[in-house]
Amino acid sequence: MMRRRIHPLRATLAGTYLAGCLLLPAMSSAQIDRTKPPAPGPAPTVQLGTHSTFKLPNGMQVIVVENHKLPLVSVQARFDVPPVLQGELVGYVDLVGELMSSGTTKRSKAVIDEAVDRLGATLNTANDGVYISGARRNLPAMLELMSDVTTNAAFPDGEFGGAVLRYRSSVQQRRDDPNAIAESVGRTVTFGRMHPYGEVTTERSLGNIRVEHLRAYYKHFIRPEKGYLVFVGDITVKDAKALAKTHFGKWKVRSAVVGTSPDGTPEVEHLGAVRVLPRARTASAKRRIHIADRPGSEQSVIRVSLPLNLHPSDIRSLNVQVMNTILGGGVFNARLMQNLREDKGWTYGIYSSMDADRFNGSFTVSVSVRTEVTDSALTEIFAELERMRNTRVTTEELELAKRYMAGAFGRNLEDPRTVARFALNTRLNDLAEDHYATYLQRLDAITVEDVQAAAKAFITPDKLCVFVVCDAKQVRDKLVPLALDTQTPLEELDVNGEPWKEDITPVSDRTAEQIQEIYLYGIGGREAISAIHHMRMELSTEIAGMPVEITQWYGLNGKYKSVAKANGMTMQEVIFDGERAVSRSPQGSEELMDIDLFDMLMNARPVPEMNLKGLVERSILNGRTSLEGKPVYKLTMMTTAGTTVVDYFDVEKGLKLQRTERKFMHGRNLTVQTNYREYLPVNGVLFPHLIEQSGGPSGSLAMRVQKVVVNEVVPANFFDTGLPSLDDEREEDLYYPPAEEKIEE
Repeated sequence: MMRRRIHPLRATLAGTYLAGCLLLPAMSSAQIDRTKPPAPGPAPTVQLGTHSTFKLPNGMQVIVVENHKLPLVSVQARFDVPPVLQGELVGYVDLVGELMSSGTTKRSKAVIDEAVDRLGATLNTANDGVYISGARRNLPAMLELMSDVTTNAAFPDGEFGGAVLRYRSSVQQRRDDPNAIAESVGRTVTFGRMHPYGEVTTERSLGNIRVEHLRAYYKHFIRPEKGYLVFVGDITVKDAKALAKTHFGKWKVRSAVVGTSPDGTPEVEHLGAVRVLPRARTASAKRRIHIADRPGSEQSVIRVSLPLNLHPSDIRSLNVQVMNTILGGGVFNARLMQNLREDKGWTYGIYSSMDADRFNGSFTVSVSVRTEVTDSALTEIFAELERMRNTRVTTEELELAKRYMAGAFGRNLEDPRTVARFALNTRLNDLAEDHYATYLQRLDAITVEDVQAAAKAFITPDKLCVFVVCDAKQVRDKLVPLALDTQTPLEELDVNGEPWKEDITPVSDRTAEQIQEIYLYGIGGREAISAIHHMRMELSTEIAGMPVEITQWYGLNGKYKSVAKANGMTMQEVIFDGERAVSRSPQGSEELMDIDLFDMLMNARPVPEMNLKGLVERSILNGRTSLEGKPVYKLTMMTTAGTTVVDYFDVEKGLKLQRTERKFMHGRNLTVQTNYREYLPVNGVLFPHLIEQSGGPSGSLAMRVQKVVVNEVVPANFFDTGLPSLDDEREEDLYYPPAEEKIEE
């Protein structure tokens, strides 16, 4: 009997035609609403694949994941190492990872490198383990090499210096990379400098590290009873057992602990007290702003974060991940992306992350924006976080996030190493045995209410840690109002996460008083300054986009008056009669007292340095530094009112270029900075004609002098405050300057 052979392509077409015919009646009788997405089906069952485990006599646990599709095998020796506080030795833990493969008691680095190349393998080391991968046929040789690196690392003296040099170079390069600064210093802002996750490696800390520190850490933490040996690939459990026993079964390490500190911390030989993180840090302070200055930068790198006590085993962990996906966790439709990129056009991308960590979790939002919209971007981020807490997400947002996360989970399962990673994570993080097997079911069960509850539990906008790498001069004043910590709303940090400090060179050939006299001489001399009995100065500026005219009068014996007008209307009037002062505005009048009155005494003269007697308790010449590229003297005055005033004087010309004052105004501490520019002569005396002020309650101001009139006649009662006389009891509470010689008017 002959059989007719049907061409494969024709058979396929025929089958397709028949299948289509069978579907035609159903298609013609049903109307599909294509405006609505199909309802999600039940969560699929997760097929994780199998793994085997066993334990060696020395306590080392072994995980085996068989995958025979390719003749490849990877092996990882992973050790349960907690984060430690490195203190003055920050960086030595990273060096442990780099130098573990730099030589053993049997092999030099050159021999190890040659063996890796000969085997066609990949070898990587970290402070918590060793990884090797390559062809199945070379596995015995690979495992022998890996075992030697893991159990016999020697950290040769000859390799140590080069590793430190390379690390120091990367630290130096960090200074010029705003993203690297944001990442390293941002962790300091999140966790604090006394937290293992918040420490920053510096050139100074690298200089403190010795090779003995690396050896001591290795001996203390790389131990079989704390280790996991993970095989993945073309290998059987039987072969894995044989290889594990041969190369790791006899490995034993003596304890490196030599004592205990008074607080119970173990002390390790050559390393001292080894302090691990006692408990997770969480946000407690009110929202503060931290900045790192990069003058001239056209972009600001923003990092908004929170430390969290969020363990991977927390039943809310998956809810939090869904919430973060909707907020900014990777999908293009995330709220932050839609707001700052699509709606505002301020950035190419903005992302948030929610890190569940068994030691200390964290939440982070990262974005780069144009300098001029730095404060606006932060305002929008805060608003989106508040919206996430206070407004339920939509069903569409929730389903999109679930599909995205389910898809990513499914793609990960295509890699056999995922099965091994899941098995390892289950043990390290004390997860339920079915944690990953039930992932999709748990994901599918999350509701809109679960997402909002997660946001309320873990997102606290009023406690955010904010770090911005930016041109501080352009954005500082705009950022201060965004802080909620009134005591220290804004702090400037350096590239190492430490409070910013000037580079000061001590000066011993002159005193603070001499610097002030040089300044007085440079602007005209005491005689010319004393010849100015009265002075009227007219200035113009802009406040909140509105033109403002300010007129200041200086009279005899420190009398002063100023009037600020906008559109012809008086905004504020301040009068000081030499003893008492009053401030008047459309909101009312008040007598200036305490520190406000003292400010009048300090500044109510055309040249305040002419008479500081009784007002300054001590003047200190801090030394020479640099200001906007010019060499300057830094001088600090401690006033009798307990305040501090810092002045900078040009080394070459003696002119005062800047004053910085710390003030408590409008319920918060402010650092007010005033720059003096464009000195021009008036009646033989140089006065700045451009005065730039930042840090005050009005933000940044550029006040330009339009006119100066000297020694014009004013009415006898021009500086009268109009305040009622005080009784004897009230007068005892007032501050009066020390008696001085009065000039008769």
